[in-house]
Amino acid sequence: MIQFQHISYLYALAVIPLLVLLFIGVLYWRKRKLQKLGDEKLVTSQVLGYIPGRNTFRFLLMTIALSAIIIGWANLRMGDKSEKAERKGVDVIVALDVSKSMLAKDIMPDRLTRAKQLIMRMTDKMHNDRIALIVFAGKSYLQVPLTVDYTAVKMLLQNVSPDMVPSQGTVIADAVDMAMKTFTQNEKKYKSLIVITDGEDHDEKAIDKTHEAADAGVIVHTVGIGSPQGTTLYDNDTKSVKLDENGNPVISKLNEEELRSIASAGRGTYNLLQNTDEVTDKLISSLEGMEQKSLGSVVYTDFTSYFQYFLLAGFIALVIEWLLPGRRKAKKAAPQVPVGMIQVTKAPAKVAQGTAAMVVLFILLANIAQAQTNKYILQGNKLYEQQKYKEAAEDYAKAVAKDPNNTSGLFNLGNSLYQQQKFDDSRKVMTETAKKSKDKNGVAAANYNIGNTYMSQKKWEDAVNSYKQTLRNNPQDVDAKYNLSYASQMLKKQQQQDKDKKQDKKDQDKKDQDKKDQDKKDDDKKDKDKKDDKKDQDQKDDQGKDQKPQKPESQPSKLSKQQADQLLDALQQEEKKLHDKQKNEKGNVVKMQKDW
Repeated sequence: MIQFQHISYLYALAVIPLLVLLFIGVLYWRKRKLQKLGDEKLVTSQVLGYIPGRNTFRFLLMTIALSAIIIGWANLRMGDKSEKAERKGVDVIVALDVSKSMLAKDIMPDRLTRAKQLIMRMTDKMHNDRIALIVFAGKSYLQVPLTVDYTAVKMLLQNVSPDMVPSQGTVIADAVDMAMKTFTQNEKKYKSLIVITDGEDHDEKAIDKTHEAADAGVIVHTVGIGSPQGTTLYDNDTKSVKLDENGNPVISKLNEEELRSIASAGRGTYNLLQNTDEVTDKLISSLEGMEQKSLGSVVYTDFTSYFQYFLLAGFIALVIEWLLPGRRKAKKAAPQVPVGMIQVTKAPAKVAQGTAAMVVLFILLANIAQAQTNKYILQGNKLYEQQKYKEAAEDYAKAVAKDPNNTSGLFNLGNSLYQQQKFDDSRKVMTETAKKSKDKNGVAAANYNIGNTYMSQKKWEDAVNSYKQTLRNNPQDVDAKYNLSYASQMLKKQQQQDKDKKQDKKDQDKKDQDKKDQDKKDDDKKDKDKKDDKKDQDQKDDQGKDQKPQKPESQPSKLSKQQADQLLDALQQEEKKLHDKQKNEKGNVVKMQKDW
């Protein structure tokens, strides 16, 4: 199979007919000039240094050199061997528990972080499998639909936290049900669900739902996070250890028995997460051991380039043209042209040849620069595949330095910077790529990656604008649609949080002001009371000087003995009723709702 790597460069061959027309025009102009002087053959034979056909031959060499260099610029290549590789894989959904109990630190740094690390390792070792992410606690939410964009999964995984699910608990049945709705319904194989949880607060419906999933062809694996001994939980509200309804510390334990039961019902395996790499290898091995579906084929071809031969032919043609003897010039001492000899102006012919030479030289230099640029890009691609992002960025930077308008080099440079988490630098390069891209798909891809840099920095509003720009250029981009939806939700959440913070600050300022006003009123009242007390005391002192102390006399009771007995009896009856009521209500215990 023979093909041109850059077939669009062959459009430059259109300059050849133009040069031919220009040369023919020069020949016609020269002929008319000679005819005015006399017989053309006689006149040309008298021209100093004239060699018939020399100019035409030189022009032919220039034309051959130009054509050869343009063809070499397009890089003619032949496929040595082709391999048709079938892409096979399975659909994998990871259900991640994000309840507050996953923040327990019986496994360092905490259960949720270790679970995220496990998912990251899994995506690193996946190749053709599609993966989705579900987060669950009291309810389940689809965080990432089935995709092969592992980078997007990693990026969105970083933002997963217990705050994403308002209702707490660990309802595994709901997560299994959500996974069943996400899987393709017309297939009864090629599907696997991995539940990562501590298993606490296990609901009774989980086993039944897992049986239904297994009957539908879904293999259910479980991964236990935590320790059977358990540990206490931290309460952000009280800034201390979380307490239950009886005032005792809450102990969150790993429920291995239930997780084993779920794995058994789902015809899968149970793994306790202690060594992340070991569990990752076991899960990947289980997935690879499943029957896999065809995801299409990819043809890989090795090519041999032949541009160097065309460049050599063009160079040889230029050298021959340069070595051809030119027209002999008259001696400088001769003041005049000898009698009988005629000089004819040949400036137009020289102009045509000079123009062709300049075009050839320009294309030759451009072709050499393009070859060097492609070399750096290929080296960078190999390093990128080996995850040596820093070294790959250096090669891409060299390619861009050689050709600043090379959008492939710019795009790859931006990706390698993104992988190094240099988001600002990556965004700058991607912005430049979008400006220089000539097709809408290139602009869309650059804006999509710009949105990813904003997502990684949690700049939701900028991310939304970037994904909208992506969809303007490529409305069919499914990943951009999903990321736009996610970023929009996070932006609303951020705006609501900012609004709540402003309202809380406003309320707090009002409380502080009310407190100041109340304190001032209290101070004024105290001052007034002190003045009134002092005034009363002064009056009493004045009255005491004129009056003698009198002995207080006991006042006779206004109640008769019978009335007093009746009142005492009524009080005793009331006390008895109150005691009986308290006795009846003593057994009613209010159960505290679980929120972890």
